[in-house]
Amino acid sequence: MNKIINKALFYKEWINVRWVTLLTIIVLLYFKVYGVISLLNQNKINIKQVGTIWTDRWFNNGLYYGGSYYFVMVCIVIILAIILFIGEKTSETQGFIASMPFTRKEIILNKWIVGVISLIISFIVTYIVLSLFYLANINTLNTTLNPYSDIVKWFFMDIFQYVFIFTFMMMAQAVMGNSIVAAIVGGIIIYVPSFILMVVQDLVVRHYGFVEHIYKTFDKIAGWINIYSYNVTHQEWFNQEANSGKDMYQTFYYTNYKSKLLIFFILTCIFLYLAYLAYKKRNLEYNLRLIVFGNLRCVFIWGFAICLGLLGGSIFGSEHLRVFGICTVIFIIIGYFISKLLLKVLSAGK
Repeated sequence: MNKIINKALFYKEWINVRWVTLLTIIVLLYFKVYGVISLLNQNKINIKQVGTIWTDRWFNNGLYYGGSYYFVMVCIVIILAIILFIGEKTSETQGFIASMPFTRKEIILNKWIVGVISLIISFIVTYIVLSLFYLANINTLNTTLNPYSDIVKWFFMDIFQYVFIFTFMMMAQAVMGNSIVAAIVGGIIIYVPSFILMVVQDLVVRHYGFVEHIYKTFDKIAGWINIYSYNVTHQEWFNQEANSGKDMYQTFYYTNYKSKLLIFFILTCIFLYLAYLAYKKRNLEYNLRLIVFGNLRCVFIWGFAICLGLLGGSIFGSEHLRVFGICTVIFIIIGYFISKLLLKVLSAGK
């Protein structure tokens, strides 16, 4: 382990991300701990009004309800990746670091380790606070409807989720020179498969009409290819016992829990390796170019153009496939020239 972690590099990166760690802890405490406390207070109010204790899943609902939590956490992970790279790219100190007795492998792995530790610390702090709160209320908590395993499942699912997203953002930073654009592009790329599937689904519905089994098939596929939705819990309403004081209650739970954790683990390993290869082979004199590798410029150009074309076709294509095709082609051409312009302007002549 000492051969991987370089104390000087580790300390340098940790100094940069300490405030992001603190921000992550605050966000997690707000959305998860405060969320559970809010549901408990609401339950107490209901008890006073009804006069009976509801056998409710208030802890489960407060912990697993998402709302804007997912979007905020993705933004924090993106910021974490930016902070680890932007200083060296903008101040051009990466060449100085590379001239020191550090290998490229040490540099990129220490960045990744620091980022992962930052996330893990944040989740551990939140996990401890949630556990203490759970134990403090265990006497009035229905542990059958609100098992402690809910906290454990949330802990591992969200860690695997955001470690993967962070790793993917690391790869985007290693491939692209501009840190801000790399973060934006990386965040969009993860959603591109879901966007393409959504367009295809819309085209099928336009052509064949609504067919229930086809629609359900698309939904199942979307559930697997949309990485952002892996830690989104499934919500279900069902009847409660007659003596509970409540006719209906909702519960949240993960679907395909173990399979998703395995997928996250495999994808994290793959993209960490790709990030290492890209960082190892990148030319430091192209550090401020939008795309560091010349052979990936075409991928960026046509990827941007096709996505913009599909987006334009979906918005302006009305209900007719022919109009959709024409609009798609027009926006692909527009996207081609925009991407070429972005490459020229954001590469800053490097």
